Amino acid sequence: MAIRLLPFRDYDEHDVVNLFKSAGNLSDFIDLSDSSKRSTAQGDAGVFVTVSAGDLTGDWDPVDVTSNPASLLGKTDYPHVGRNTYPQAALSVSPTAGNATESCIGITLRQTVARDENGENLLYNPVKKDELFGVLPGEAVPVLSKGLVTLSADALTGAGTVGQVLQTAADGQVEPVDRGSATNQVVGQILAVGDRDDDAGSQGGKNVFGNSGFQSGKYYIVKIDCA
Repeated sequence: MAIRLLPFRDYDEHDVVNLFKSAGNLSDFIDLSDSSKRSTAQGDAGVFVTVSAGDLTGDWDPVDVTSNPASLLGKTDYPHVGRNTYPQAALSVSPTAGNATESCIGITLRQTVARDENGENLLYNPVKKDELFGVLPGEAVPVLSKGLVTLSADALTGAGTVGQVLQTAADGQVEPVDRGSATNQVVGQILAVGDRDDDAGSQGGKNVFGNSGFQSGKYYIVKIDCA
């Protein structure tokens, strides 16, 4: 699983938006029992996003209880059942595409995950869902618009250096560029760069099994501001 967002962060809760679900179908989100879906652009935490559905005209309720495109309930149209719905946020965000016209509103703080490593439906295991620091498909995913975060190399399109700014890129990533060279929206600045238990890092080499440390490689402390 690609982990884009690392634990160290510092922000004000007033800069977190809790209105939008991650757009997509159930198959687009994280299923830890499927090796091909342990990381997805729609499901990862640490994805820079833009509003893809923000029109409440004709549907003033920000909670949708009438349609279930991302339902985890399975078959819900049995006869003689009064109502069987899966509430979800009506508004949605999608990963940035990396063009000059889009407007990024922030970075996702939780992953959107449907099933755990055993294929268990997390709708019925809310404690484990919280332990995985996730939200269900259709639930509002917290989006941070401003603050300090720590990003792994997976969040960037390439290696960055201190002082470079970050502009939006495809699949919700960001691209490090020199100040003044950005062609897309600038969403942050690199404040510090480090290495985590990489062969080239100061913490030294491989573990007793001969493997590099978990989530090894470069990481970046970034000041983001998507205002």
